[in-house]
Amino acid sequence: MLELLLDMLKAFDGMEWLIRENKTRRLENYNIKKQSEMLREVETIKIDLVVYSTFDEDGKQYRGSCSTEIHPDSSPDEVRAKIESGLSTARFVKNEWFPLVEPSPTKTGISAKTETDAIQALEDLQAAFYFGDCHDGGHLSYSEFFITHNEERILNSNGVDVSFTTYNAFVETAVHWRGQQEKEIEILESYQTSLPLALPSDTSAACDMLKDKVARLFAVAEKKSIARPTPQVGDINILLTGECLAEFFDYYRTCANAQMIYQKLSTFKEGTMVQGTGCDRLTLTLEPKLEGSSYGRPYDEHGLPLDSHVIIQDGKLLKYWGSTRFSSYLNIPPTGNIWNFCVTGGTATGEDLRRDPYLELVSFSDFQTDPVTGDFGSEIRLGFYYDGEKTVPVTGGSISGNMAAVQDTLRMSVEERQYNYYRGPETICIRGASISGVQGTEEAK
Repeated sequence: MLELLLDMLKAFDGMEWLIRENKTRRLENYNIKKQSEMLREVETIKIDLVVYSTFDEDGKQYRGSCSTEIHPDSSPDEVRAKIESGLSTARFVKNEWFPLVEPSPTKTGISAKTETDAIQALEDLQAAFYFGDCHDGGHLSYSEFFITHNEERILNSNGVDVSFTTYNAFVETAVHWRGQQEKEIEILESYQTSLPLALPSDTSAACDMLKDKVARLFAVAEKKSIARPTPQVGDINILLTGECLAEFFDYYRTCANAQMIYQKLSTFKEGTMVQGTGCDRLTLTLEPKLEGSSYGRPYDEHGLPLDSHVIIQDGKLLKYWGSTRFSSYLNIPPTGNIWNFCVTGGTATGEDLRRDPYLELVSFSDFQTDPVTGDFGSEIRLGFYYDGEKTVPVTGGSISGNMAAVQDTLRMSVEERQYNYYRGPETICIRGASISGVQGTEEAK
C-alpha cells in the first residue's frame, strides 16, 4: 500500500505531504488471577497521510493541512479520493506558514527491522510480576500484558525517509485486598516500559521494575485497609512521593514548549527564572532516548532527529523547545517533540525531608496538573501523617494547590526514581497546598 500511495502522490505535482507508516506486532495475554484466559498475537499496519496546501491571502502566506488514514486494503480510486479530499480541506485551514522537516544524516544504530522474542519476554515479565503475589490478605485479581514491537517509517515530500523500531511492554492489573472487619479494597494500576531490541533480549531491568511495582501495590492496599481518615493538618510540610511527580514536574516541561508560548498559554520567558528564592533549583533535561521509557524514539512524528536538551538549569529557563512548526513561529531552532525528561537539583535526603511533622502522599486516584493555570490536585488514596511523634496511614480527602504558590518552597530528595518518561527526585516537599481532610487533627491521632 505504501508504494501505491507514493505513486499516487506523484500525480499531484508540487503538493507537499507527510506519511507515517506503523507496522505493529503485539502479543497480548489476559489472565484471571494467575491463569491465562487468552493469548493472542495481533498484527496491524497503519498509514497516516498529511497533505499540505500553501496559499497567499492579503499578502500573507499560509499553510493548511489535513490528516487522513489510508487503509491498507484501499483501492487506487479510494486512495486518490482521499488525497483530493484532504487537499481540498487543507485549502480552508489558515495556519501561519511553517517549513517541513528537511532530510538529515541518518541516526546511527537505528534499525527498521529488529528481531525480538516476545514469547520469552512475556514469560520473563509474568514470572517477575507474579513473584510478589504471595499475600494472605490479597491477590492480583487479573492482569493484561501487551508486548508491542513497532516499526515506524516517516517520509515527506522534502525527501525525509527515516525508519526506527520500538519495543515496549504494557501491564494492567488490579489488587484485591481484604482488610480488617472484612473491608474489601480493589486498586487498579497500569505500568509501561521499554524493552531491549537486541537478541537475546535482556529483560532484567523491566522485571525488576515490575517486582517493585507489585510490591508497592500490595503495600498500598494493605496500608489503605487500616488507614484512618485524612485529618485537617493545617500548614505543615506536604511530601509527594511516587508517580505523581511525573505529572508535577511535567508542568515545567510543558510551559517551556514553543506551542504554549506562541499561543500565549504560558508566561515562561527565555533567560528568566521560573522559580523564586529559598528553594531547591531544578534542572530539567529532555532525554528522547531515556532508557526504560515507552516514549523513547530517535525521531519525532515529523521525522526530525532528536537529541538531549537542557531546557531549565538551576531554575532558569535556558530555551524553549518544540516542533518544527511552532519553533519556526518563534524563530528558534526546533528540538522536535520530546516526551521524556530528567529532573535534578535535590539537596536533601528522604530522611531529611521527614524530620519535621509532615503529611506524605504516596498514592492518588488521578493526580493532574493544569499547565495553563498551574492548578493541581487529586483525591488522596493513601498517605502517611507524622505529627512529630508517630506515623499513621491515612486515606480520603484531597489535595489542591497552584504551582506558583508552592514552587518557591520546593525541596527535592537526592534519591531518584524513574516512572516511565520521568526520572528525577523520589520525594519532594512543598508548602502552601490545601489539604481537604475528612476529620479533625485531634481525632486522627
